[in-house]
Amino acid sequence: MVKKTFIVIILLAQWVASAQEILLPLECMPNKKQLLVKQSEASVAIPFFDDFASLGLSSTLWCTTGGVTVGQDVSPLAPTIGVATLDAIGSDGLLYPSANTQGFYADTLCSRPIRLDSLSVGDSVVFSFYWLPGGGFGNLWERVGDTPDQNDSLYLDFYSPVDSSWTTVWSVGGIDVDSLIAHTGNSWQYVSIALTNPIWFDSTFRFRFRNTASLEDSPKAGKSGNCDYWHLDYIVLDKNRNTTTSGLSHDVAFAAPAPSMLNHYRAMPFRQYSADDMAANLSLSITNLYNSTLASHYTYQVIDSEGTPVSSYDGGFENIDPHYPDGGYQTVSTHATPPVESAFPEMNASTTYTVLHIVKEGTSGDEFPNNDTVRYTQVFDNYYAYDDGTSENGYGLTSTASQLYLAYRFDLNQTDTLTAVDIFFNSTLDGQNETIPFYITVWNQEDGHPGTEIYRDEARRYPQAGSFHRYILEHPVILDNTIYVGFVQSGNNFINLGFDRSLNTSDRIWYLTGTEWQHSILSGSLLLRPCFGTAAMAGLDDVQHEHVQLAVSPNPTSSLLYIEHLQPGSLIELFNSHGHRCLSSNATPIDVRPLPSGLYLLRVTTPQGESNIIKIIIQH
Repeated sequence: MVKKTFIVIILLAQWVASAQEILLPLECMPNKKQLLVKQSEASVAIPFFDDFASLGLSSTLWCTTGGVTVGQDVSPLAPTIGVATLDAIGSDGLLYPSANTQGFYADTLCSRPIRLDSLSVGDSVVFSFYWLPGGGFGNLWERVGDTPDQNDSLYLDFYSPVDSSWTTVWSVGGIDVDSLIAHTGNSWQYVSIALTNPIWFDSTFRFRFRNTASLEDSPKAGKSGNCDYWHLDYIVLDKNRNTTTSGLSHDVAFAAPAPSMLNHYRAMPFRQYSADDMAANLSLSITNLYNSTLASHYTYQVIDSEGTPVSSYDGGFENIDPHYPDGGYQTVSTHATPPVESAFPEMNASTTYTVLHIVKEGTSGDEFPNNDTVRYTQVFDNYYAYDDGTSENGYGLTSTASQLYLAYRFDLNQTDTLTAVDIFFNSTLDGQNETIPFYITVWNQEDGHPGTEIYRDEARRYPQAGSFHRYILEHPVILDNTIYVGFVQSGNNFINLGFDRSLNTSDRIWYLTGTEWQHSILSGSLLLRPCFGTAAMAGLDDVQHEHVQLAVSPNPTSSLLYIEHLQPGSLIELFNSHGHRCLSSNATPIDVRPLPSGLYLLRVTTPQGESNIIKIIIQH
């Protein structure tokens, strides 16, 4: 069996033999543990419908999920937002113990018993769904998930109460999305099956989806990961239907998550925000699941943290063509790319805003309102984030070089103090990435790429895997303008950094394994977030409120700097804007006359280890 690997390797022309970016599938997905549905035998009535728009698995519809997850970032545009994914990772978030290269049974999605006992073949009961293999389409570096091998399969089984057995009524072998598009013109495939056998019409009828998967034939040591994705959406079982058309539901819906209202970031420090950070337009994907053109109405509303609406937009009524069979989405700009008509106000504290998007068919709505609303929470805190907090892949560098450099661009609107960096490293088999040393590093910008090092750790750091871990800098660094935050990795082992596929920021990711900095070309965002202010260090609200209350004067100063309420035995350190320590002392006053004018950080550390950090201006 020849197994196609999902490892995406990009070789650079300058260093074909020595440098590359690598994306790997995840070996552990702890989020799966949150999606388990308890076993239940309670019956449900038709219509049975789930399009996974709630981004979870309903316990009123499903009795067992067997490792199936629901998400919105692992497949191309679906019929509606949210898809169920079957793969090679079980409900404990780990590869199945039976995983092997020859093939094994993996996930199962099983319905609760469905009452069909009052119906018969003459009632035209039809089961339908959409499916898509993983791996996406187009450029390799833009694809998400792993394409099933031709020997891997997706199955649909019906349960027969007559003989208490499962019968496979439909299946498909591994195929890539490009092949589907070439043969059918569409990525997502629609399947409809008429229930024509009388044995299905019972009070305990059930159906299930299941898949088989197989690991890579020759995986690198420690790199075996999730594989063989299958996606499902828009599952319907109802009467008075036919199998020749899919669009029998009046349903206008969102097909993708709501976007950030900021031009670049999903979250940013409240002190850094300005109106210039607002996006000019939003990008929304809206679909029509009916079999003819419908009129839809779209609006959005911005709501502050107190629940008060602060702005709104009304896109009016527009026609929208059917999604099936051509796979189209709304193209009218007032709905698909609505303008951002007002900016968030400037703020002096951390806060959030909720952006509520609503689309309705006609004036009253349609049959399935759950997929008519999407929300986005705009965060203003003490950190920058491009990612949505979820890792879909592992990112890392490999090279023959002894040190690897990774840098991520962020643009500051005003001078601020970097105090920590949040990094999400993926869990790996036997914790193999947790022994790889690295040094948090900050660069300024030169000629549009990382330039001079402003800060580098003196002590080694190591990955803390499985969630965001806050790495507090050894000393704060005053920064302004464009900066690059990342790390220098010792050795060339794969460090497995979290990589989010929902937003492409490859133009802001840079790496160095030789003599020249290179852009990333992998579509996605690093789970790496620079944090600013002492709140990031000590969990406090602002730089002016610290464990130790000190008074410093004069500030600005040109000669001597006095510190009141200094505890005996405290260490006084002064850092310049590049993070370099200029002096240290155990007594006050301190003489700053030899230092050039500029902005400095004064750090006072008590014998108990409590720190106070104050911005100082030296002005000659």
